[in-house]
Amino acid sequence: MHPESPRQAVSFAKRFRSPYIAGGTWLQPSCERDRQWPVQLVALNPDWPEFRGIRETEEGLSIGALTTLDELARHPLMALYLPQLNGLIKRVAGPGVRHLGTVGGNLFAGGDLSALALALDTEVDLVGSKGSNRRPLTRWLPDRQGGDLLRSVSLPDSRGWRVSLEKLGYRERFSPTRATVACVHDGEKVQLAVCGEGGPGRLTVTEAMLRDEGIRELTDLAIVVDSELETLGWHDTRLRLAVRRMLESGLMELTRDV
Repeated sequence: MHPESPRQAVSFAKRFRSPYIAGGTWLQPSCERDRQWPVQLVALNPDWPEFRGIRETEEGLSIGALTTLDELARHPLMALYLPQLNGLIKRVAGPGVRHLGTVGGNLFAGGDLSALALALDTEVDLVGSKGSNRRPLTRWLPDRQGGDLLRSVSLPDSRGWRVSLEKLGYRERFSPTRATVACVHDGEKVQLAVCGEGGPGRLTVTEAMLRDEGIRELTDLAIVVDSELETLGWHDTRLRLAVRRMLESGLMELTRDV
């Protein structure tokens, strides 16, 4: 189906219970895993206003959901606001997937960008059948619905922020990433998030303890992180250990020379 507008796309998706398709790099492995392909797909148009491209706003950056991962990595504004992103994008599958895959599709699937977006306090602009609304990614991502149509994401002005990104395993072809960890320091506080096999999530409990006790003085970081990860759905003990070590490495990087 080829809707003429974003609102019509939402209407089609709800009426026919059909998923959206843009790059299709997430839909293919998902359907192959479930062994069930949808009867119909709702095609999204990158020419719809604000659905593609990157622009500066008063708050920071607005990124269209149909902007490809390759476009995101190469855009000069991203090099200015988030120079660390380029290295992460290069580890998201191969060049062909990055050329087709979109920002919106990656976030909806809880892909590699999710951890960074959550740690940055990203907000999402959604299109519904009755209009648009904006909400924090931390609220939308856990309860996202198939009918939600993501138009754009808004990043805060992160110039000068310290950012550490760690990834476990390369995403060759369509094999899923085991874990991606994002640590962000905005000059006042540390913000942490993960995504991967256990799902995307913000580590708010760990953040709170770091604010109260400081990074260097926190002796029970391992216990706090392990407990919070398990609560979020990270049930693999060895994977939680790996994520904890990635977080510790990221925190050390953020606080070096501070």
